[in-house]
Amino acid sequence: MTQVVSNRTGRERIITAEGENTEFIIEVKKQKNLLRIRSKSKFNADHNFKENDKIFLQAYESGGIAKEPWSLGTIGKTGEFEFTINDISFDTLMFRLKVIDENNFVKGFADEIRPNLESSGKNKTTKDSEISNTLLPIRETDKISLPFAVDMSPDSKPILLVKSKLNLKEQFKHDIKTKVFIYTSVIKQILTIYLSDNNFKNCTQRKRFIDKVISNTGTDPDLVDIPNYFDENQNINQDALEWIDNITSECLNNPVEFKGKKINYITVFEKQCREQNFEDDDED
Repeated sequence: MTQVVSNRTGRERIITAEGENTEFIIEVKKQKNLLRIRSKSKFNADHNFKENDKIFLQAYESGGIAKEPWSLGTIGKTGEFEFTINDISFDTLMFRLKVIDENNFVKGFADEIRPNLESSGKNKTTKDSEISNTLLPIRETDKISLPFAVDMSPDSKPILLVKSKLNLKEQFKHDIKTKVFIYTSVIKQILTIYLSDNNFKNCTQRKRFIDKVISNTGTDPDLVDIPNYFDENQNINQDALEWIDNITSECLNNPVEFKGKKINYITVFEKQCREQNFEDDDED
């Protein structure tokens, strides 16, 4: 039965799920058609949680499915737990953690927790410096009519949707031309929406995404002036359009690690295009 949380009163204490003072760690291991989840927690005494406060962990996708919460015991009796889940992609997988008292009040909360990927070899965690893992999660779906689209809603991380049964997700990961075509389109689209749509003016993900795009150009986001999308007469500002084009290009021009090598997506893309020759059919 689903845990029902009501009467959310009092100050909720935010649990640290990343950084130097991590209180909660999640590792994920891929096993055929399922994901094996391993969690470990050790909460800071400064929270003043009670020994019998209950801990719940929920796996979900932003804008997608949410799994039934798992019980991680109580503050006084917790530690390492293992679970398995299926029908959810690692690329879009996130977790939320709640500490709930005996009256069902939320006393601790952490959201958008990204897992570490555990490998089956000697090294338990892997580091992938490709843009896709840091900028834009990918999810296959049969709910779109076009080959790819962007799922955006305020306060949710943008997700790249690719049409299922077309093998586009694998092509995106391994084929430079597919990656550049899609990234050029979706990065421009997301930046345009963030800069022009008032529904995203106070979006918590807006600054994170824009800062990541700027960081991928090799520039400190704090040193970049972003032009207003509209001028004082509410006309589209040409400087904003040029900025979006330039920052997208620079994002894809910055060298990244791809299949163990440092490459430049645009350089490889242009080289592959020049090398691919097509002969016209003989009209006779």
